[in-house]
Order: sequence, then structure tokens, then C-alpha cells
Amino acid sequence: MGRLKKSVAGATLCAGVVFGCMAMAFPTSAADAASTSLQDIGTQKVSVQAKKMNKKNWYKKVLKRQKGSYKVRCWNYQYSYAYKTIRTNVSSYSYYKVADINKDGTKELLLSTNSTGRGFESRVLVLTFRKGKVKPLIAFEELRNGLFLRGKKMYAQVGGSTESIITGYKVNKGKVRQFVKLERLRRWPNGSSDAVTTYWKNGAQITETQYNAECMKSVAYRTPLSFSRFN
Repeated sequence: MGRLKKSVAGATLCAGVVFGCMAMAFPTSAADAASTSLQDIGTQKVSVQAKKMNKKNWYKKVLKRQKGSYKVRCWNYQYSYAYKTIRTNVSSYSYYKVADINKDGTKELLLSTNSTGRGFESRVLVLTFRKGKVKPLIAFEELRNGLFLRGKKMYAQVGGSTESIITGYKVNKGKVRQFVKLERLRRWPNGSSDAVTTYWKNGAQITETQYNAECMKSVAYRTPLSFSRFN
């Protein structure tokens, strides 16, 4: 009888050990099984979300896919120094620059048709990322002097011996706004042989000294942006 008790006790102990190992490897109840299943689903969801666009990786995905067509306001001196709405494709650009223009934590992507963003038939497209979507901000065509970044602002300049036009932009909440236009115009009024140079800020005439001070705050002694090839 004593041997029988020991045998039964041994069997009970053995069963307990085996049952314990099984409990470690598998859910022991419907609740545990459901918990494990939810954990797996959660892991899969996080994995899928990691592949989506966010403000840290969106521009990399745009460069990799090279897809997208955007309707955007474009500045070109051939438009009488004004804007015109155009449609442009990401696939038509071969160079890029990444910069957080307004220092808000979201980088902007500047796409260019050449390495300088300047010259005949050149174009630069500026994109940003807002509320989970890629948004076009503005485009520039045939800039003679290029694009400049200073502080939290972006400037575009065209110019030559007879004139210089500088336009300044601020980026805020997925939109771009022109806040300044500086002009130096050299003209020959009424067919005169003597040239007259005038200076302007936002359509109002200013002195040469004032104009030079504005240039110092914007593009003077600054290096225009250059772009790296991706295509």
C-alpha cells in the first residue's frame, strides 16, 4: 500500500511537471488565447503603419517612387514677373534638395530639372508634407540667380544689368505666402539716352539705400541652393 501511494504521488508529480511545461508553451485558457491573438494583430498593425508615409520619411518615398502629378502656382519672369498655374510631374525632375524651410520639424522637398535650379528651361518644384499627404507649395521657372534660404524664409531672384527682382516666401501649415517683392529697375523713359534706375518694395518706391538694406536681409552675400542627382 505504501508503494502504491509513492507511485501515485510520483505520477501526480510527473503530471504536474508536464502540465507546467505545456502551460509555458501554450495558452491555458480561451482568454489567454485571445490575448495572444490580439498581440499578434497589434504587431502586424504596427508593422504596416511603419511602412506608411510620415513627416520623417515621406520625401524618401517620393524620390523612390518618382510618381505624382501636381497642379501648382509657378513663378516665371516670362509671365511678366507674375504667377501662372501649371501641372507638373515628379518624373520630369532629376535633382533634389531637402530642407526644413520654416524650421517646424517637417522637411520640404525641392525637386529641380538641373543641379543649380537656374537657367533657360529650368524648373524647381517645392513640396511639403501635411496631414498625411504630399502637398505642392510653389514652382519656379528659369530663375537667373537661383533660390536662397535665410532664417525661416525662402527667396527667389532673377536679375541682370537692367533689373533685379527678389521675391520672398514664408511657409506655414502646408501653404506658401509671398511676403515681399524687391525690384531694381533700370529704364530709359520716353526714349531718353540716359538711364534711370528706380527701387521698389511691394509696389512702393524706395531709396537705393533702403533697397540695399533689404537685399542685405535677403539674398546679399548668400549662396544659392544647389541640388543632388537622384534620377
